[in-house]
Amino acid sequence: MGASRSELKSLRSTKYTSSARTEGGIERLRALGYRSGLRALDLADRALGRDRKMVPPRRYRRFIGNGDFTKVGTSITQYMRAELGLLPSHDVLDAGCGVGRIAVPLTSYLTEGSYLGFDIVPHAIDWCHSAITSRHPNFRFSHVDIKQEIYNPEGTLTSADFRFPADGQAFDMVALVGLISHLLPDEVDNYVAESARVLRPGGKCFATAYLVDDMVAERVREGRTAFTFTHSRGTHFIHSEQEPTYAIAYRLDHIQEVAARHGLRLEREPQLGTWSSSTARPASMDLLVLERA
Repeated sequence: MGASRSELKSLRSTKYTSSARTEGGIERLRALGYRSGLRALDLADRALGRDRKMVPPRRYRRFIGNGDFTKVGTSITQYMRAELGLLPSHDVLDAGCGVGRIAVPLTSYLTEGSYLGFDIVPHAIDWCHSAITSRHPNFRFSHVDIKQEIYNPEGTLTSADFRFPADGQAFDMVALVGLISHLLPDEVDNYVAESARVLRPGGKCFATAYLVDDMVAERVREGRTAFTFTHSRGTHFIHSEQEPTYAIAYRLDHIQEVAARHGLRLEREPQLGTWSSSTARPASMDLLVLERA
């Protein structure tokens, strides 16, 4: 049975928020207050017995987007199973795994396979080690010190030449959820190349992105989309010149060219989200599936 319309909507949903790091002192103070509030709620959850073993504290969930942690993670894994053919014996790589939103629901499914997630946020990986790997040793997590303007500005590695912490042809599926919209062209090229390197023949790369064709490009230029991409760069559109990796939309034909260069093909037509057809928010991203030859 395929994923339901409500599951796909939940899967594609993302929240478009301004970065406190670039909005001056007032926004930084607001962000500090927000984090303090989340810590207080975490303490209340613990005191009232509402903290669950494999659900991260609220203060750790804040950087992975909106939506219910468990519901969204379950929707993603249901899509991987029902639409992409994920089997219990498969090996999965989750690039930008955050605090295990995909990993947690997979722990009860990948009984014969394995999972490897990596992320640039140290406390996210620490939590995953403690909460997930301790209970499911076939689930591994790795911290990678990639420089990223918003989440890891002091990082020592770059996304343009970073090598996934995995052997070649070791995985049946690669997840790039919420990554492409924060990667510049040379970084997208590297992540696609690395996905192709670690995938077995017939393996699939599953990604969310803001995808643009000629019709969507016209809507973007006219400001008739939910998210604003006001600066065109040929192959892509950016939201902010001051913070170019904050939000990026890519032309679909460019993504296809990059994929083909590294031995991947578009496995099916992208499933379009709502961001490009309406100005209403919250809005959802597009779903892209690439397959290794």
